[in-house]
Amino acid sequence: FFFSSRRRHTRLQGDWSSDVCSSDLDEIMFASLIPELQEMSSHVIIQCDERLIPLFERSFRGQITFYPKNNEVPEELYDFHISIGSLPLILRPSLESFKKSSTAYLKHQEHRTNKLRKRILQNGEEILIGISWSSTSTIPGAINRNIRLADMALELQAPGVKLVNLQYGDVSDEISSLKEDHDIQVMQIDDIDNREDIDGLASLIMACDYVVSIDNATVHLAGALGARTKVLLPSNLDWRWGLNRKNSYWYNTLELYHQDHLGNWNNAFKELNANKSRLCQKTCFK
Repeated sequence: FFFSSRRRHTRLQGDWSSDVCSSDLDEIMFASLIPELQEMSSHVIIQCDERLIPLFERSFRGQITFYPKNNEVPEELYDFHISIGSLPLILRPSLESFKKSSTAYLKHQEHRTNKLRKRILQNGEEILIGISWSSTSTIPGAINRNIRLADMALELQAPGVKLVNLQYGDVSDEISSLKEDHDIQVMQIDDIDNREDIDGLASLIMACDYVVSIDNATVHLAGALGARTKVLLPSNLDWRWGLNRKNSYWYNTLELYHQDHLGNWNNAFKELNANKSRLCQKTCFK
């Protein structure tokens, strides 16, 4: 992406595919820095995952241009370039500095969100809980983030609650098995591909009253949108969550629930269930 200073008409191009910024969740998280970069620039050009462009174009206005990251940006259009994953070295020197961007910075399509919510509720009064339980990350140890759908659903089911699928990938067999084995229904919106239609997923997230998710791309999207979200973290948690924190310095609407030790989610669910009466009061999340 580009950076043009006010003193000299210069530009900065960023490559989102460096070792620091290697996935769509990184692109979403580091996008919180874009508004500050725009304040320092006369023009910015962003290379990013093509699936994010509709959402980013709605969220970041002004002198900014987006390129799919597989498309080459002509060199004559910029003078300088940097990976956006390097910007926190400049713009986030302390925990206090994260407060500049920890509120919602991505904008969903409100009309689409409202239509989805009405469609899911079908004139009912249920509390809508969006859930995501699996990560496809190839980072060593990332498999420890995953939770069986049945384990999560059994903890969250309650009278007046409707579970909504926010998990990307083909999980239809898991959802069918949950219904067959435990008589718990997870609603799927078949015309939204949660992996490919990130703009649609954003509206689906915001149609819910709150979200419960493991550490994956869905939870970063929820945080960037400002959705009330409960994050279940393994004991070997990723660097971006800090140590022993109950909240996130990247996203101020996230609450963090930790494992005691690998493979055992009992403590995290116990803490989550301690707030169950509050979780089931819609007014707490609107």
